[in-house]
Amino acid sequence: MENVNSPAIYVQHISFDEFWARSRFKSIIPGLDLGAQVRQAFGEMEQGSGFASFLACKSDEGILGSLAVFKDPWYRSAKRDNVACFGLATARDGNTLSKLILAARDAAEKAGCKALRGPVNVPRIFFGYGIQVSGFGLPIVAGTSVNTSEEAYPFEELDADGFFDRVDKYYNLSQDFSKTRAYIDTITLDRSFRVVNPNLDNCRDITERVADMMNRLLGYRPDYQLTSAERLAGAAKAYKLVPRGERLLAFYFDGDELAGGVIMQPDWFQVFAGVRVRSIVGEIYMLEKKYQGRKLMLNFAEYSEKVLKELGATHYEHASIWEDSGGALSTVKAGYNAIIKEFRTYELVA
Repeated sequence: MENVNSPAIYVQHISFDEFWARSRFKSIIPGLDLGAQVRQAFGEMEQGSGFASFLACKSDEGILGSLAVFKDPWYRSAKRDNVACFGLATARDGNTLSKLILAARDAAEKAGCKALRGPVNVPRIFFGYGIQVSGFGLPIVAGTSVNTSEEAYPFEELDADGFFDRVDKYYNLSQDFSKTRAYIDTITLDRSFRVVNPNLDNCRDITERVADMMNRLLGYRPDYQLTSAERLAGAAKAYKLVPRGERLLAFYFDGDELAGGVIMQPDWFQVFAGVRVRSIVGEIYMLEKKYQGRKLMLNFAEYSEKVLKELGATHYEHASIWEDSGGALSTVKAGYNAIIKEFRTYELVA
């Protein structure tokens, strides 16, 4: 029998200002409040064909937890476009989190979505996706979700109880470049490809081809944000904030054919804080299928190491490697990379 003296717990919609004022994401980097960028990202969804809403779980004690529920018009999940997301979640326990996620699922269902996934944290270039379940205490880098083990526990509690319909794992990797170089020295690496760093002031001639490649080769992932020539050209402008930032973007051509590319990201936390960029995230290595098996990925690793030294980077990690990414994770078995962080995203069928 329910204790009549226990406080009532309920979920209600709140304004963005109330949500952000109490969000743990507001103070991930001391002195750096990215509220304007978060608000803009949600606003762009609403201006398109998406929506964004902010939920709080409350009792007489105050707010127990909160999250955002949204439909990003550019978001795809395993090629599905009828999927909504929740993210930027804070919850003190599993009961609070379950109430928030069920309310988010109701909102997703009312919007015509067939599934709800998360955490997907907006903007992803800052806050990443998934809940971190290992690697606590390692450096915080933009584009990678970060939380304490205590903040992960409500998710793990619900997962253990069978609350979710699907769980996906992602890993961040640390590369041992000395082992990579040693292996490269034992083979004849094909260096016949032409490497192009885009002109950040005028890169529209290449962005359409790169966007097509990214969407074709990466759109199978359970969490993916579609791109376009316009979006890539807009993102390229941010790289101008980093000295020699164009070096973080390298595209490999076989004659006139785009064969693959390396997309690294500066630590946007450091960029927006106005300090020298020391951390780099290895965001994407992509390669057309016809070139796979020719060890071109080793060219990418060789290129990355060279650029990291040029920029004076002191920390580098590959981010968001899906558990079914056989090629990338084979490097772990070979000893060239090591798993340093694990994240999980969850799905509920609406």
